[in-house]
Amino acid sequence: MDYEYSVIGSIFCNAEALASMPDAPVEYAHKGYKFSLRKFGEQISVSLRGTTDNNSKNDSSDIQEICKNVPESVVIEVCKLLSEKFACTVSMRKGYEVYGNANVFNGGSDYEVIEEKWFKVEFAKGVQVC
Repeated sequence: MDYEYSVIGSIFCNAEALASMPDAPVEYAHKGYKFSLRKFGEQISVSLRGTTDNNSKNDSSDIQEICKNVPESVVIEVCKLLSEKFACTVSMRKGYEVYGNANVFNGGSDYEVIEEKWFKVEFAKGVQVC
């Protein structure tokens, strides 16, 4: 079984805020963590991309460890700050997916997500949404 950890989110901003966002990804740093913001359809996607530590290679194995170990309090703070910055709703989540063999109808098996667990948080203009 393989575990895939991630910290991801979406910024549901208005057309004006979306138009002001550059086409290239933008880096957002908070408490030593680097997040990538990029346009994705009618929203802006957010993903944890590493740390601001220049000694870190930030390759995929490092990213998995960083995503696994980032405190939920940092995810909450980033969500709140982005919702204030863009004056809109921001939803973020931290968690993992477990990949493994799952039996399928014809007696074979597929390698797919067999378990997942997520911590979710959402803010609208700086106010936490239940």
